[in-house]
Amino acid sequence: MSGGIARGLLGGGLLALAAIAAVAFTTTAAVAGGKLAGGVAQAEAIFAEAENLLRVGRVEQARASYERVIKEYTAAEYPQLVWRAAARVRLGDIQWRSSERALAGAEYVGVLEQEPPSFWTGRARLGLATVVLAGGDWVSAADMMQRVVTAAELGAADANVPAAEEARRRLTLIARFRLRPPLDQPLWTSTRALAISGLEFDRPVSLAAAADGQLLVVDEGLPSVLLIDASHANHSRLRYNDHTRPWWGPDGLPYLPTRRAGVIALGGGHLGFLAGDRGKPAPVKDLQAGARTLDGHWYLLDSSPRRILHFGPQGEYANRVTRELEQPVDLTVDASGRLYLLDRSSRAVVRFRADGTREGRVVSSAWRRPESVEVDWLGNIYVLDRDARTIEVFNEQGRRIARLGPSLPGGVALRGPRDIAVDGQGRLYVADRSASAVYVVQ
Repeated sequence: MSGGIARGLLGGGLLALAAIAAVAFTTTAAVAGGKLAGGVAQAEAIFAEAENLLRVGRVEQARASYERVIKEYTAAEYPQLVWRAAARVRLGDIQWRSSERALAGAEYVGVLEQEPPSFWTGRARLGLATVVLAGGDWVSAADMMQRVVTAAELGAADANVPAAEEARRRLTLIARFRLRPPLDQPLWTSTRALAISGLEFDRPVSLAAAADGQLLVVDEGLPSVLLIDASHANHSRLRYNDHTRPWWGPDGLPYLPTRRAGVIALGGGHLGFLAGDRGKPAPVKDLQAGARTLDGHWYLLDSSPRRILHFGPQGEYANRVTRELEQPVDLTVDASGRLYLLDRSSRAVVRFRADGTREGRVVSSAWRRPESVEVDWLGNIYVLDRDARTIEVFNEQGRRIARLGPSLPGGVALRGPRDIAVDGQGRLYVADRSASAVYVVQ
């Protein structure tokens, strides 16, 4: 055999082997790629299932599903998996709501340090800022929030526009309560009556505010329920069904309790409740107010007899919260899931931990007729005294830090205030029935 022929055969053999190797590599890569894509799809499905569980209040089942995503889809096998970061943020949120602050902080830090930049990075940074602020370091918390805002403005890889909007609101709230007092500046400087095209208030008696400033107003003179957008420029009218005091839930839905038909969740249907400490459970009909916690539990103010009832996430009756001599007139829930009830008989605000344990009175005063209670994201407590036409504001420890009324900033005199609400910026809203007005104090 000649050398040329040998070289030709040898060269052809090498080319053939190279082709076979290339096919094998492509096949292996395809299999690996298919496995990776399948894993990503499976992780997404588990995360979606956890979200649905959390939405209906099945917190422990949701927690288990989030933990499964984190454990089964590791960074070693799936380095760019966004659902792992999402699951870690959600797990941190659950831990925060369960008062496991250190664990929540560790989960948020894990996302920031161990996961690639994504939409969830901004949410993790906002969550960590909440934990840091609870520890008293508002300067570091504000710095973290500003980083969320900057990332959204620059369109960075970790940009999260909804988180940035929330961070802006919280920065405004921090500036109001942490920066203004040392400078001897008032917390609120002006008052205006809401003026909306095509709408004239008649007898507004109750209202609720979302974090972004959307309003739900019950006006018994129209009669109507008014949904006002965040810009306070437009409104829509909802069917009136003898509604009482509405509230905005942590799920982003506004809720309307009624005197005869349970609770109406706008966008979520009608909800009925049965309760009974003794004997056969009976429908709870005459609801005056309510609140829903971050983990889906319900607290409803029933006026016959006057009491606050606790229901589980699926509407199952749990227990009566108030004591025999207490006369609750309003209730609310703060950002960490603690319950506050305003008791007219003792002229006090009573606080409960997120697990339902009674802490006791956190605020008391010589109110003439306490009517409404609100809590902002910083934990400040607002109480409306209907007869004195005043609003007192207390910090989380129960120390009074402000008093508004009978004249509001700018010289607006309250005539017949019936309800108050506060949004994510610390803007205060007052429904004044006698003045046929809803005021914005900012």
